[in-house]
Amino acid sequence: MARGTIASDEADQDFINAVGFYSWNVTENRVYGDDVIAHVFGLSIEDLSIGMPIDVLVRYIDEGDKQRVAKAIHMAIVDGAAYNAEYSLTHPDGHKVSVRANGRCLRDVDGLPSIYSGTVIVQPALAEPIQISDPLESHCRAALDLASARGHALAARYLSSALNMLTPDLG
Repeated sequence: MARGTIASDEADQDFINAVGFYSWNVTENRVYGDDVIAHVFGLSIEDLSIGMPIDVLVRYIDEGDKQRVAKAIHMAIVDGAAYNAEYSLTHPDGHKVSVRANGRCLRDVDGLPSIYSGTVIVQPALAEPIQISDPLESHCRAALDLASARGHALAARYLSSALNMLTPDLG
């Protein structure tokens, strides 16, 4: 399993209905994402902070959905239309994940596909209880991971303080 990923059942519950954010530099084929994207696709936040090729992420999409998702992404790149899809994937540790994803491919000044940004929302499996996590906490944790990975000590300190305010020590 990739370093920095979360794979336990409890962690899966923490990610139900979580919104992950990603950006894909199409010309360089580098996908960047937060901790939710890292969890869903079994990657480390460190890998996503430097960018990963799109094929690393889509390889886990279930075969029944892979062609449909690839076509929808391709069409969004070609015609600039919004991308919306629901699909399942098999996490590298073997458990199933269902997601709802959306995005759009922006174009550069010459009209060429450039940056593809969007979200992935982790869907609850049938008969699983829904646990909604605080999105502000999730985003602060993702920002803290990125700040730490990039050596931005001051930003990391401020983000740690913000997280302490959001999740005060109850003990």
